[in-house]
Amino acid sequence: MKYSRQRELVREAVEKSSIHPTADEVYQEVRKREPTISLATVYRNLNQLSENHLIRRVVVPGDSDHFDHTLKEHEHMICTQCGCVVDIWPQVSLQALFSGMEGAHITGYDLTLYGVCDGCARKRGEVQQQDTEHV
Repeated sequence: MKYSRQRELVREAVEKSSIHPTADEVYQEVRKREPTISLATVYRNLNQLSENHLIRRVVVPGDSDHFDHTLKEHEHMICTQCGCVVDIWPQVSLQALFSGMEGAHITGYDLTLYGVCDGCARKRGEVQQQDTEHV
């Protein structure tokens, strides 16, 4: 892939993000350094970066895709409360587990987990605790 300053800015925005940003969030970040960049350019560069395995695309059914700079094998959970994407690090390599299946030759997979992130769980616990204090 040929070098592009705009692509590098997009990659850096994903890499420096503390969350798994959407294309719109990457666009807002890149515009701080490159005000003339278009949203279409950000989308095009995110697609190229993910197709070339320089970032990971996290598909969120019914919502915008998110992007992850961590390429090491791991899974993602989508919080059913706030919609954030959380890294999940299984203790067993799921790729190795799946590759040993008889009758199939697994070349890859996407696994989407759903649950509640720590932040939302704490908020829910605080709300439940406050509710019981008022009884």
